[in-house]
Amino acid sequence: MEQTPGKRVYLEPVVSGAVGITFVTLVFSSPLILTMGLSERDRRFTCHRLDQDTVTCEVVFQPLLPLPKQIEFYYDVRGAGTETETRTDSEGYETNYYYVTLITPAGETKAWSAASESEARQLATKIQSFRMSAESQLLVASDGFVLEDFLGVALIGLAPTGVVVLLLILALSKKRRRLTFDRSLYQILEEYLTPFGIRGRKTYSFRDVQQVVVERSTDSDGDSYFSVKVELASGEPLLHLSFDSDNGKARAEAEQLGQLLGCPVRLPEAMS
Repeated sequence: MEQTPGKRVYLEPVVSGAVGITFVTLVFSSPLILTMGLSERDRRFTCHRLDQDTVTCEVVFQPLLPLPKQIEFYYDVRGAGTETETRTDSEGYETNYYYVTLITPAGETKAWSAASESEARQLATKIQSFRMSAESQLLVASDGFVLEDFLGVALIGLAPTGVVVLLLILALSKKRRRLTFDRSLYQILEEYLTPFGIRGRKTYSFRDVQQVVVERSTDSDGDSYFSVKVELASGEPLLHLSFDSDNGKARAEAEQLGQLLGCPVRLPEAMS
């Protein structure tokens, strides 16, 4: 509130709920977007022939985000097989997982996850055929990051961002009301302010004001708080100020407004 001997300006506080929602949305959507980015990847399963009797295979995992590449080597591969693993969740539902296994001197190891049992068998057969051939290299399988995957992640990732932008626009476009009581003009100017400028003006004459009222209310805990209202001749409140339990401040504000406007001031003890 601004005040001079002949002018008083009141500005309603900004409602920050939309801003708070925007912040919460950013905080909670960021891990989701990050997780989706980390889960997207480029995997390659390749086998190489070192000599007629020695085959080595490698699985390369490259996350979408700029993280270190992960490589698993399998030396002296002597055969390939499949393995099915059944997992039961907390609700009793079973899910099958299918793997291509590689046999090395260290034992049999799961090297690659397949979408189905038949796919795992096909990949294992390719590796077995490669061992018996004279080819120098075999691309067994790959999970590439294709355009459809990128668009899916982008749309899902941008959805929370779109909500954030919308909420931010709503927060910034929230109107704030400013009331200017100007004794030199003998009028009250009502303006609605936005970040994009003033949207709407209205003026009242001091003669349109009927009275200034100080009201006392009691909350559920029995505590009293006071408010000051500037009432128009129509009975509608033009201005409403809250002062918690400070009766002295409410009374002082009402008396200054009454003196500026030249209208009666009703105090709590004068009310029926």
